[in-house]
Amino acid sequence: MVKKLLIAEDNKFTAMQYKKFFEANGYDVDIFNNGLVCFQKFENELRYRKIVLKDKTPPYDYVMLDQDMPKMTGSEVSEKIHKQCPRQRIIFLSAYGQSIMQSNESTKDSYLQIMQKPFSLEFLLNKITPKSFSSIKRSSQENNLLTATQSPETIR
Repeated sequence: MVKKLLIAEDNKFTAMQYKKFFEANGYDVDIFNNGLVCFQKFENELRYRKIVLKDKTPPYDYVMLDQDMPKMTGSEVSEKIHKQCPRQRIIFLSAYGQSIMQSNESTKDSYLQIMQKPFSLEFLLNKITPKSFSSIKRSSQENNLLTATQSPETIR
């Protein structure tokens, strides 16, 4: 079964890199350059799954969000998605890890991760393998959000 990704990234170069890389690794990728259109696509896919397919599972394997985007921030998109589909896995791909953690304090579950930029695409691919998302230990009981960073020496 093909894995599906929904990505919101306003930097055209970065967005194209994500799309090419993940498609080359067998993923079906929907990518948008603003948060509002990304959320609308998510809503449409969720509605289709519920009404047509009679399926209550999340429409994407992962939703990947940049924080700073036009029309709606990543945190706003995440909050709206979480209200409609609490089991949807969301990964922030951003240099603003601390502000995202503060913005998403109400979402303290295993469905939200933060990938601190910069990172290599191979590092990200390894993080979205099925065992990686749930097997990493949380750093504290108080804040259950997961933040992953990559050592600068390993980034190419």
